[in-house]
Amino acid sequence: MKRAFYALAVAFVLAGIVHILIILLIPNYAAKDAWAKLAGVAGPWKFVMVAEPGGQDGVLPVVDPAFGTAACRYDLTNAPLRVSADGQLPFWSIAIFDRQGRNIYSFNDRTAIERRLSLLVINPVQMAQIRRSPPPDSDKAVLVETNVSQGFVLIRALQENPSWAPAVRDFLTNAKCEQYFDYLAPQSDS
Repeated sequence: MKRAFYALAVAFVLAGIVHILIILLIPNYAAKDAWAKLAGVAGPWKFVMVAEPGGQDGVLPVVDPAFGTAACRYDLTNAPLRVSADGQLPFWSIAIFDRQGRNIYSFNDRTAIERRLSLLVINPVQMAQIRRSPPPDSDKAVLVETNVSQGFVLIRALQENPSWAPAVRDFLTNAKCEQYFDYLAPQSDS
């Protein structure tokens, strides 16, 4: 009986130690989310290639090896985010996430205007300014209004077969992720 009680006490102490160690290690793993990983490889307002098509290693986990993926961090505090890319691909998609990795909005080439990647992410104050005086190119862009000031966007491009590799790479590496100050420019009456 004494031995069983002693073994049970040792098991509880060991379980308690393991539990405490796990709790102490959580912050180390929690800081390795997508936002932190992207911050480690590139500053804001710049796309970085996070996964090459067919590649296994990347900044972020590879979900489908047929897709190339680029990511960009943004902060809407001073200006809206403008994302654009040119090229004809079999398929591309873009998703907007907040800092915690929650999806805010997504669309693809099938739902984009003229199948072109042109996106403005804006906060409510910036939306009011754009509605008052729309910039000339805003009618060809998908406008997404959000209260989330910081986040990141992911562009995924399909490489149907190896012959598409240069087009996918060009599409992702030449994509623009920039602050959009043109919405503040006064419109001239011509």
